[in-house]
Amino acid sequence: MAIGLILAAVYALVSLRITGTAADLIVIVVLIALTRALHLDAVADTFDGLFGGRDKEHSLAIMKDSRVGSFGVVSLIAVLGLKTLLLAAIPGTEKLAAILLFPVIGRYAASIAMTTQPRARQDGLGALFAEGAGKAELAWASIITIAVAVAVAGLVGVIALLAALAFAMMYIVFVKRKIGGMTGDTVGALIELTEVTVLLAYAAL
Repeated sequence: MAIGLILAAVYALVSLRITGTAADLIVIVVLIALTRALHLDAVADTFDGLFGGRDKEHSLAIMKDSRVGSFGVVSLIAVLGLKTLLLAAIPGTEKLAAILLFPVIGRYAASIAMTTQPRARQDGLGALFAEGAGKAELAWASIITIAVAVAVAGLVGVIALLAALAFAMMYIVFVKRKIGGMTGDTVGALIELTEVTVLLAYAAL
């Protein structure tokens, strides 16, 4: 919720002087700065691994490699481009609500993956976070996310949440088939892709 509030405040201030896609891009850049591009790095690693690996072991090895391949580059361009353009497609009167909501739902999807899915490897950042995640944490995350979606955006927020959850489930199934479980990279990528899904649903509605 804190990230959404910061982004909404940034947009409210920036839009006093700057309008159009430039203001939307500034919001995305601030989000990157707040998260230190950690999840974008995960997007690149995940796409390189899942689409460039021959099998589970090869995919996991690629994800650990610090170099970025062609799948990773394309995925980064797509994620950043879609976020900016979808945010620009949302009417100004609804944009603050969307900015508040999409980071919340993105992190909620990550909490679902961390608490309900097996780990593809037993070390790494993903394993560290998974150790502190349980049913109680997921229950609280569910309550908070639903409350925020309803309070901020009403029916549109609920529909966006449902669309994001549907995407997250499909993503989790795909990842499990490829590498047998979740890693820190695949969870980080899930956050970014779920955020795109929320903005897509919001723009469509």
